Amino acid sequence: MISSNIQKIVVAVIVVILLGVFGYTVFNRSSDPSTVSTDSDAKNTGKDVLVLIEKLRVINIDQKIFSSPLLNNLKDFSVPISPEQQGRPNPFASIGSDFGIQQPVPPSGTKPASGQ
Repeated sequence: MISSNIQKIVVAVIVVILLGVFGYTVFNRSSDPSTVSTDSDAKNTGKDVLVLIEKLRVINIDQKIFSSPLLNNLKDFSVPISPEQQGRPNPFASIGSDFGIQQPVPPSGTKPASGQ
């Protein structure tokens, strides 16, 4: 039977070989010829873009859409965003070295409270 020291050495050698093969495949990857763009690929891509631009120029938008009652009767249901207190003046400063306390931003349309 093989001694435990020899087994440990064999396992260590196998691990080192596997790590070496993995490192070699990761770091010595040659560029795949299918992913390298050539001048002809770039020209074909440029032609595709030009064809799409020509298709977009042909599009006509009916201006009556903008004066239709359906569009004019739409309601705005957006919610105004209220201002919130912001963080520290210098987020990278060590904690406790901030000078002064930052006051919260008053909501729009109100005057800040006096006498504080």
